[in-house]
Amino acid sequence: MDYRIQLPDQLRAHLRSLRKQRGLTQAQLGQRLGVGQVRVAEIEAKPGLVSVDQLLKVLSALGAGLVLRDVDGSSVPSAAIEAQAQHSLDSAGRPPSRKKSRSTSATVRSTAPSLRIPAKKGSW
Repeated sequence: MDYRIQLPDQLRAHLRSLRKQRGLTQAQLGQRLGVGQVRVAEIEAKPGLVSVDQLLKVLSALGAGLVLRDVDGSSVPSAAIEAQAQHSLDSAGRPPSRKKSRSTSATVRSTAPSLRIPAKKGSW
């Protein structure tokens, strides 16, 4: 079943519901993820502060996934995206390494604000 989520806070109820539907306690989910019950409680309480990587791991442990859907109807077929991703992999199935030249590395600067969240003791 799909759940439309537009705000990070909407994840709170869905994550808790998925965990309970699977018959898992926070401690049991934490064991699957390699974290403690307190960290699972923090993730459920404030899922908007979790990295995408961590969110995907939580969803995977719950047997769920993340689906991006183009809401304005101008989507690229997923087969085309997968083909492009495969084309950009090397023979070992890894993205090719990219070396930055000195001339471009000094001029490319991100203007996006840094959203680093310091890791808590015992968390990922």
